[in-house]
Amino acid sequence: MNPRSALFRSITIFIALLIVGVACGSSSGSSTEDALRAELAETKTQLDQAEKVIATLQAGDDTETTSSDEPASDEPASDEEELEESNEDDETPEQTDVELVTILTGTYTWLEQSEAVKDLQEALEIEADGWYGSDTRTAHIAALDERELDIEAVPGKPCPAQSDLEESAGSITSTGDPILIDIDGDGTMDEASIVVVGETPYVTVATSFNSSVAWVEATGVETAVDASYMPQFGTDINEDGLHELWVKTIPVSEPTGEARVHFMYVFVDCSLQVVTNSSNGSPYSLPRGETPDTGGLLYINCVALGEESIMVYHEDYPIGEPEDGDYVWAYVPTPLRLVDTVLELVSTTEIKRDIVPAPNPLPADDCPKWP
Repeated sequence: MNPRSALFRSITIFIALLIVGVACGSSSGSSTEDALRAELAETKTQLDQAEKVIATLQAGDDTETTSSDEPASDEPASDEEELEESNEDDETPEQTDVELVTILTGTYTWLEQSEAVKDLQEALEIEADGWYGSDTRTAHIAALDERELDIEAVPGKPCPAQSDLEESAGSITSTGDPILIDIDGDGTMDEASIVVVGETPYVTVATSFNSSVAWVEATGVETAVDASYMPQFGTDINEDGLHELWVKTIPVSEPTGEARVHFMYVFVDCSLQVVTNSSNGSPYSLPRGETPDTGGLLYINCVALGEESIMVYHEDYPIGEPEDGDYVWAYVPTPLRLVDTVLELVSTTEIKRDIVPAPNPLPADDCPKWP
């Protein structure tokens, strides 16, 4: 039993016996009235003292209970507590990754300016100006792809729908077979084809970018009556995610046996445009195939020049007598970089002309192509 509880109990019994004794004495009639009053006064004093003792004991019990519930601050933590703290430390990186995923998969709008976008930019470790623009979108998609997360929530660049071709040019009289390329760079393949209105061929691409058809008059010297235009394949020369569309022109008068002229089309600034030559601004003509008059080859290579991806256009041909096996091969490469809608000549000493023994087999295109 608690010592304080025992003392409290003893005092209580003492007070009870004292009261009984006083009562018995007053009932016997043997004491005088003065003696009785003195005895009662002494009893009252003792009761007051007992109440003070009881209050002190009760306060001591409350303090002891409270202090016993709270461990001393300098008491060493138990093994279980240390293990819990260790587990919390281990979970910190995982919680940070969850927070990053939450930021990356958040909802944003094109050209939005907000603290949420600023948090996204800080997570992407790019300039945090709070505006959701092209640079933020590019870094956002790359971060989602790296973690194999869905990019459907990434805002697209809004483009006004182009006017309907038939409303602008007239009724479509024929439509060629389509091919699939990702000309708008959003990860979804787009349907490219050639349609003819009257005698005029048009390049059309049904883009998933804004769910509309982009179109432009096909580049070439012949009308649809004089030549056929065919979307042949897509490339990604500068590796920016946007495919370039290569359209082949075949004159009706020369259906076989000669290199075919190609023009490239890109989807830039919300419109379908032909790629031009930086030297004169005209559409860049790119014949490809074998030239029967010289036995030469016209082809393209996609190469890495340092950290830059470029295209090398080759016009290579034999010197000597190929049929006798006594000839050499002249390499005539032209390195080109694609910037938006322009092919620019690259000044470099790494890619140069050369004359070497005839290759076996003959070189050919090595640029990745779609489809």
